[in-house]
Amino acid sequence: MKLLVCCVPYDSGHSGVSVYIDHVVRALAAQGHDLTLITEHSSRKHFADYAQVSLPALCDNAVLSMLYCLFVLPWRIVRGRYDRLLMLAATRRMVAWSPCPVVAVAHDLAIYHVQSKYDPVRTFYIKVCLPFFVRRAWRVVAISRATREDLIRHWRVPVDKIRVNHNGLSLPQKHRDGWSAALGLASGRYILYVSRIEHPGKNHINLIKAYEQLAPELIERYQLVIVGADWSGAEAVHDYARQSPAALGILFAGYIAAEDMADAYRHAACYVFPSRFEGFGLSLIEAMHYGLPCAAANTSSLKEIGEGVALLFDPEEPTAIAEAITALLTDDAVRERCRQDGFARAAQFTWEKHARHLVGDGGEVVAEKVADA
Repeated sequence: MKLLVCCVPYDSGHSGVSVYIDHVVRALAAQGHDLTLITEHSSRKHFADYAQVSLPALCDNAVLSMLYCLFVLPWRIVRGRYDRLLMLAATRRMVAWSPCPVVAVAHDLAIYHVQSKYDPVRTFYIKVCLPFFVRRAWRVVAISRATREDLIRHWRVPVDKIRVNHNGLSLPQKHRDGWSAALGLASGRYILYVSRIEHPGKNHINLIKAYEQLAPELIERYQLVIVGADWSGAEAVHDYARQSPAALGILFAGYIAAEDMADAYRHAACYVFPSRFEGFGLSLIEAMHYGLPCAAANTSSLKEIGEGVALLFDPEEPTAIAEAITALLTDDAVRERCRQDGFARAAQFTWEKHARHLVGDGGEVVAEKVADA
């Protein structure tokens, strides 16, 4: 199939969306499709092995990129005779029209669940502009049932257009040892959370509050290691951590390269995912794959993925988070059950299956209808 694949925005490779884009492009290429990628000027070299339609350098500016994709990009692709246009981040970029059928992938609508997530301009764009154009797509793919429900409730996307197609398990092609050792981390002696540092959405402060509530002997034995690049609101998280009574046990490890991820997971004691809202939550199934016992928020897709195999908690209650962490660190039976059940759950998610459904009918048809809010 001749596919035009939109890889905008790529976020310099530092976000969950960029991880998604990388895996989908590789899976589609492996299946033999004829790919042309729509790329940002700044990400052209990363996709050098593929034919490209590149946005001008000025479109590395987010607002200009939004406008260009909507109104200029369709005219640039009109002669391409493509079978499909895949908009891999349709909750961030969309086209106003297309000469070929559009498959719009929706990751999350966290803006409806996390207050003050974006500035007024971006809020207007996401709540008013994008829904109008996404509703016009041939197929809308939700990466979780939680996202499907939000598309129906908030964006009024017709039910018969939506397919649920879960992400695959994201494993780097290369592995490198030594990340944890270079940071002075003892194997099996740290609690791990991998996410960009975005406040309040990713809920780092409540995680730190939960760490403060652990028994003194657990704080002494286990560090809290927060991995991820700074994003909007990060300074509030750093400020709180600096003033925390448990500050000496908290480590901000910064951005982590893909080849170091396996080392980070393998040497952790447990994985905690307290985010207030996730469209999918890739790192949760990554941690499960590497045999980590996991605890996660009982909201959005995290509940969908983790139910029955991870300890679930209310992300607004630091005490509940602390209780889940304590159980993973001190109860051998709970830890082993979560480890084994989580590994089995992670094996259900593959990029090959995701890509195959993406260019087919989109994914799973979910029969039940969500009531209007």
